Amino acid sequence: MTSPKAIRNQIITILDAATSLDSIKRFFKGEPPRSRWPGFPWAWVEWAGGPMAPGAAKMTVEDRFYIVVVDKHIEAEKAEDSIMDYAESVVAVLDDDPSLGGLVAASWVTNREKQKLFEADYSIVAVRITLQSRRRE
Repeated sequence: MTSPKAIRNQIITILDAATSLDSIKRFFKGEPPRSRWPGFPWAWVEWAGGPMAPGAAKMTVEDRFYIVVVDKHIEAEKAEDSIMDYAESVVAVLDDDPSLGGLVAASWVTNREKQKLFEADYSIVAVRITLQSRRRE
């Protein structure tokens, strides 16, 4: 039986190995408190739950995972462009391995959301990508 924790860890492994995401300082397992933020950009992956349904022989399990990338720049436009580039890269990397190393039958991106806040003279922008996965157990 595959656990959501194993899937989350595999997502982190896949993203951390991607050369297009080399500039991300660290991938966390869930959102860290502000006092533990590393240098920018950084990211986290968290399990968001999902439905389970009985099937003919096995249970169908769907899990959602949030992949969040946070970046900061003194110029708001550069922060905006940066986070859009990260969103595109994360989606491309996840599309390249829909079975997440064989842990799930399929996975796909279902949503992308952006949030922006300003701190002193800086623009901090985050993108949250929702990855849905399906497996039978």
